[in-house]
Amino acid sequence: MKTLFLCLAALLLTTVAKADQSLGYPVKSPLITFTAPDDWEAKPKNGSLFVVSPDGGDVIVEAMAMEAAADDDEAAVKEATDTVQDFKNLKLEKSDPAEANGLIVRLLGGEGEDASGSAHINMALIRHPESDHQILFSVIASKENAAKYGAAVGGMLNSISAAGKPQGAAPADDASRTFSYPDKAKPDFAVDFPGDWNMKETDEGVYVESPDKLVAMNVIMVDKADVADAGETLKKKVGERFQEILWNGGNEPEVNKDASLGVTATFQNAQASDGPGTEKYSVNLVTYVRESGDKALILLCQNPLRALDKHADAMEAVIKSIKVR
Repeated sequence: MKTLFLCLAALLLTTVAKADQSLGYPVKSPLITFTAPDDWEAKPKNGSLFVVSPDGGDVIVEAMAMEAAADDDEAAVKEATDTVQDFKNLKLEKSDPAEANGLIVRLLGGEGEDASGSAHINMALIRHPESDHQILFSVIASKENAAKYGAAVGGMLNSISAAGKPQGAAPADDASRTFSYPDKAKPDFAVDFPGDWNMKETDEGVYVESPDKLVAMNVIMVDKADVADAGETLKKKVGERFQEILWNGGNEPEVNKDASLGVTATFQNAQASDGPGTEKYSVNLVTYVRESGDKALILLCQNPLRALDKHADAMEAVIKSIKVR
């Protein structure tokens, strides 16, 4: 679940973010590639590749080779943590390794404080099938300006791929099915789902379920003025299904705003169960609100944690596919 939580938080708004610059690491013979906005500056230095936001330092991205062997995850986590040891009040959470775009990726993310103030820290520990050592892709962003660059950061993390492999590539026979609102010709919102998942239209949008029924997703269109109340109502209904549920680790939800596009995306995650010794569930609630128009989109996803072993890539692909005009 932590894998999905961190990935989804990073993916908010990436489908509407502009990312024009294609970069690779190592620079001369890339093992990984990723995209970045064309006004960000890329600087190779001392074997690393740095990518810096236009203001010169509110966001610093670094790709570097690690000493940790490809099969030594424990050493890789320690080495990655050591790179941010100068931060005070450091709080990091790690995900389980997951396959994405031809790579095995473990995410390590959280917050810390340095002389410049509070910062968001996101690190991807990357195993490439042709490398004996792991690659560290780290993003440190000023918490004060996180909303300003949230889309760009999410786009970079989302775009990391094995060199030569298309990002988010799916098998040729895995056709997708699309929900569009208000229509396919000129949709304000669109979401793609795997072609073999069951889709059923509802009065509010669409209900989609994986073939094994482990993952259930609802797309719900609501009046923009009612989106906050609708979200709280959904949270209450979901909470009534479980004996224990905790939203956002007890913290505020993750919010990303893009003023230039007029879109606000909010991500909330819950951990739920029926008590000690029972199966644990993940609940993800994502809302997209446009400044124009009178409707907002809510995506609600519910699944037991064991579903991530089989469906994590498909669930991530759904989030990647969300488009807001």
